[in-house]
Amino acid sequence: MPVVDKASHIGITRSQNNSAQTNVEENLKKKTRRAIYSLMGTDLHGENGLDPETSIAMLRTYFLPILTYGLEIVLPKGKILDNLQIQYKKLLKQIISLNINFADPAVYIISGLLPIEAEIHLKILSLFGNIARANKNSSEWRLAERQLHIKSFDSNRWFIDIKKICIKYNLQNPLSLLYNEMSKGKWKKMTTTAVHKYWTTRINEEIVYYSSLKYILTSSFKVGIIHPLALSNSANQRDINRIPIRIKIVTGTYILQTNRAAFNQNNIDPTCKLCDQAEESISHFLLCCRALDQIRTPILKNVICKCSELLALKHSNIQLTFCN
Repeated sequence: MPVVDKASHIGITRSQNNSAQTNVEENLKKKTRRAIYSLMGTDLHGENGLDPETSIAMLRTYFLPILTYGLEIVLPKGKILDNLQIQYKKLLKQIISLNINFADPAVYIISGLLPIEAEIHLKILSLFGNIARANKNSSEWRLAERQLHIKSFDSNRWFIDIKKICIKYNLQNPLSLLYNEMSKGKWKKMTTTAVHKYWTTRINEEIVYYSSLKYILTSSFKVGIIHPLALSNSANQRDINRIPIRIKIVTGTYILQTNRAAFNQNNIDPTCKLCDQAEESISHFLLCCRALDQIRTPILKNVICKCSELLALKHSNIQLTFCN
């Protein structure tokens, strides 16, 4: 029988050196890449392709299961997990047609997706739930009980990682969860709620540390809900092509003359090239540029009317007509 460095079983590779590294590379460089290339014919290629809502749904349905396959068993940590996070965010930015320098929290706010670490933790908790519901005489249940009783917190064992994950998400001790059996539905609801709550709070708190996200509300991130900026009113390609521009303006990554003047080594004039009257800042571009008055006026009028109606409904519950 030949001696080998690694072997695969049901799609999960075990190696002598680092099984997590081997599986992450396999998932990233081969399986996920093949899946992405196979769907490029359906316009899943970012710019001038499908709208973000459809692209994100396809990513959640087809790519996430492939990208995270087997990682609930060979848990990636440290630099391996960081590299996986970087590649996942890069993929998200490409699909939503965003710049590489786009702020990381904004990627999750726009897409409504969880970080890859959270997705892996959900799969780990789901697997532990299956073990906890297994027969108490089964090898898996008895191994879980033994490991949780004997092994110290410094151990690299899988069940100790479960203990660390439970502490992170403020869940009960895994040993008590092992003895007090829960139904599958109750377990899934408890773990999903805990993971979603943790990451919702964390991502919303990170918004304040990015000056480019000052125009986004600090409670904008909701798991599974795409931000209104990334939604299209129709399947018209012109409307879809406007979505990345909207997102760039709100997140401060849309390049204006003031940006060119600030970051270009050459002597760039920050004056607006449309009206030639003031510096082209974001406020000037959206509200003050006279060359855009004809386009801006009906839009602002519509916004004022809608806001007035909403304000009236909120304070008096009476629908008033402010615009005829």
